[in-house]
Amino acid sequence: MNDAAQSSDLPDDDLLELIVRYHDGQLDEYEMVALMALLEGDDRALAIFHDTALQALTIAEHATVVAEPKPASQIWRLSTLSWLALAASVAVVAAIAWASWQPPYVVRVADLEGQIVLLNPDGSERQLRHGDLLYDNQHIASRDIGSFATLLFADGTSIQIFDQTEISCRQGAGKEVEVFQGNVVADVAPQPEGHPLQIITLHSITDVLGTVLAIQVSPQRTDVDVLEGKVRVARTGDSSTVDVAAGEKTVVSRKVPLSSRPRSPVGNTWKVDFENGLPREWIKGIWLDQPLPEGSKGGARAEQRPSFWDPAVTWYEVESYNRWSRGLCMVNDESRLQMRFFTERAGWIQMILLTRDPSFKQSDVTYEYIIRNYGKMKEAGWHTVDIPLSEFRRTIKDPKIGYAQSPINPPRPGLVIFKVIVSTQHRDLGLIVDEMSITSPGDPPPIADEQEAAS
Repeated sequence: MNDAAQSSDLPDDDLLELIVRYHDGQLDEYEMVALMALLEGDDRALAIFHDTALQALTIAEHATVVAEPKPASQIWRLSTLSWLALAASVAVVAAIAWASWQPPYVVRVADLEGQIVLLNPDGSERQLRHGDLLYDNQHIASRDIGSFATLLFADGTSIQIFDQTEISCRQGAGKEVEVFQGNVVADVAPQPEGHPLQIITLHSITDVLGTVLAIQVSPQRTDVDVLEGKVRVARTGDSSTVDVAAGEKTVVSRKVPLSSRPRSPVGNTWKVDFENGLPREWIKGIWLDQPLPEGSKGGARAEQRPSFWDPAVTWYEVESYNRWSRGLCMVNDESRLQMRFFTERAGWIQMILLTRDPSFKQSDVTYEYIIRNYGKMKEAGWHTVDIPLSEFRRTIKDPKIGYAQSPINPPRPGLVIFKVIVSTQHRDLGLIVDEMSITSPGDPPPIADEQEAAS
């Protein structure tokens, strides 16, 4: 037995029965997979398989020369069956040899929900499934909001991706995870000394020997939040480094000095008013300075873009920046969303909140609320809504269950809101948002996010 082969626990009689049923063409697809796995990993099982094939060949050939003459058709059939048995044996050995030449897989898809796809070099995509194996440098992407996947290395290291994220994984002397965009949580098992797992982004390389961390990547920056353990972060370009311990974070960009600091608690309020233009990293919206209500200096018109559910469909939306790492605000029992907006014509408006668990360790959850005939919504003009977050519903993706039929399942206190979307879907209502805020009674009025305004 070679070093790589392992002896199976299957008794010889059971193994022989499995092989005989294979030659008789009686195995289902699961038994076939099990047999292939045995033959690939067990020299004893492979020897029994060869012996059985040769015995079938010998018996078949002997049967063609017994004393009692056989019709030519029967002799031909026995001879054909003997060669088929031998051919089947050769085919299985060839398949095992072919499999042994394949590179070992890097990660396995352990869990997923939503549109999680493999990006092929020719630009095509394939929806991934539970149990799929992924190899060096294959690109994996989550396409829609609320989607997630858990990828497992052989040592138990898990990589979770959320929402609109793209990564690839590699395995050499050490492990590498390249994050092109999006939100990732890595729970890294202890790594061999001198071979840390590396998380690579446009801005940084993070060395991880065994810890739990969250990483958010945008074109402008990389946020690294350490939940357990300690990591070393190096900025690409100037090779400056910083150690980041549990409870700390660092922001890596071209303009900010590299340093670590304690993770700040997420506040209870948030506001944006577009007075100084669209905030930096704002995702969807067209800034304008008219028509606006008295006293306002800026607003955001809904922008025509591919929808987050189906990129082939065009929707009209105002979508905030993604603050998955630091959060916009935290939900509490009395949180409310206020918005002042304009529409040229009547129609319902969809409010969407994207939330995450404060620990980063659970899948993100999407909540929505539909504004219908609110006050004077039947008329064109400026309107104001004040919506308790307790009236939002968890998004139901089952097409058989519409919004009206879904239960009231509001965001629980403690969840972190990291993105807000205002959508009229495929209908252009001429939507303009003047300001949005999330408030909580007893907290000071929120101050508009001026530090985020584009310069």
